Amino acid sequence: MTELRNMLAETAGKVLRAEGLDWPRIAESGLCNVMVPEAAGGFGGGWEDALPVLRQLGAAAVALPVAETIVANRLLAACGMEIDSAPASFVTQADGDVLDKGGFSGVLNNIPWEDGAERILGRAQQDGEAYLLVLRRKDAKARTENTNVAGEPRGALSFENAKIEMARWPESERHGFTQMGALARTCQIAGAMETVLAMTIEHAKTRQQFGKAIGNFQAIQQQLAVFASETAAVGAAAAGACRAADRRDAKFEIASAKLRANRAVDVATNVAHQVHGAIGITREHALNRHTRRLWAWKSEFGNDRYWATSLGTATAMRGADALWSDLVARA
Repeated sequence: MTELRNMLAETAGKVLRAEGLDWPRIAESGLCNVMVPEAAGGFGGGWEDALPVLRQLGAAAVALPVAETIVANRLLAACGMEIDSAPASFVTQADGDVLDKGGFSGVLNNIPWEDGAERILGRAQQDGEAYLLVLRRKDAKARTENTNVAGEPRGALSFENAKIEMARWPESERHGFTQMGALARTCQIAGAMETVLAMTIEHAKTRQQFGKAIGNFQAIQQQLAVFASETAAVGAAAAGACRAADRRDAKFEIASAKLRANRAVDVATNVAHQVHGAIGITREHALNRHTRRLWAWKSEFGNDRYWATSLGTATAMRGADALWSDLVARA
């Protein structure tokens, strides 16, 4: 890791695991500006630099829109728009009409942390061009509450000719919100799986059955070995996708990483809950704070079917004979 990444990992670990974590403390740390240029008050990093922060968010099961604000601030900075310390979020698609580029009427659905995000970003087509749209939550006419399986807000906002900030989608951004959201979630999944694995190993060491720790049984050891290999694979996939995203169009790597992470979630959570037994299901236990988020994140910004179809379609269009050469070229 570079000096910047070491510093970011250390800072994120201290800030995100502190007791009484709230948004002012997050904002003061500057972590949300990890991918904002230094000239705009950020760290000047890319996805590889954001990776340790995003992994720590998953590892600590942080219940705040930090990942979403990191992505939003990157786009705002790339468009030369103002960045403030308030929480932000984004949607993969803005369902509505941009009225003469002066207002927006429509609905923004499934907004991560809709109840706290002050600005919501979206992407829309206008006159054949892609634009970044920025709307204020306070300008919404109506709100629909909803949550994911982890209890995190995922509501909707309705707008009627609401004032918008608008800028042409920056040429430097090769990926849309679906890809960026998927990459952020993959990194968070990697961090959460590391924490769940550590919790499960510790439980296996201390839980006694038939006079000895259950971790001494070969069947448990085999399950933990599978869990560990899945965790390592997701971590490598996240790192590879972040590296690619900083260098080129990484839609293939992001799709592969998110699909790999999605499929690992089932293995990880199954083993964790089997080893923990009934105690891990209770809301009082720390385990389900992470496993519920893993279940939620695997469906967000593309589930298994979405990314498998995306990869299959891309491969079919190129032809089977090109698959190996395409993979080697991306190494």
